[in-house]
Amino acid sequence: MSTIAEEQGKQSAAVLGIERWVQFAFIGGAFGLFWLLNHAIFGAWDTLADYADLASDPSDTWSTAAAAVLAVVTGIVLYRHPKTSRFANLVASELSKVTWPTRQETWAQTIVVVVVSVIAAVILGVFDAGWSALTDLIYKV
Repeated sequence: MSTIAEEQGKQSAAVLGIERWVQFAFIGGAFGLFWLLNHAIFGAWDTLADYADLASDPSDTWSTAAAAVLAVVTGIVLYRHPKTSRFANLVASELSKVTWPTRQETWAQTIVVVVVSVIAAVILGVFDAGWSALTDLIYKV
C-alpha cells in the first residue's frame, strides 16, 4: 500500500515541478508585458506631446501602476484560460524530456564546428581566388 502512495507522491511532485515552471513562465511574461506597457505608455505620451501642447508629463506613479495592473490582469487571465494553460503545460512537459549535452560533448561539438568552418572558408577562398584569376584573364583579353 505504501508503494502506491509513494508512486502517487512522485507523480504529484513531477506534476508540481512542471506546473511550477509554467507559473514562473507566466510571471516572467507578466514582467515582460509590464516593461513593454510601461515603455509604450511613455512613448505614446511623448508622441502625443509632440503633436499637442501638453504642458505636463504623465505621472510616473500612475502610468507605472496602470502598466502593472494591465500586466498582472493579462497574466492571470492567460494563466486561467484553458487552451493557453494546456499549451504551456505541454511545452513544459516536452522541455522536461530534453537531455542536454555534457560540458565535454559541448566542447567537442564546438571544436567540430570551428574546424568545419575553417575548412569551408579555405575551400571558398580557393574557389574565389580561382574564379578571380579566371575572370581577370578573360577581361584582360
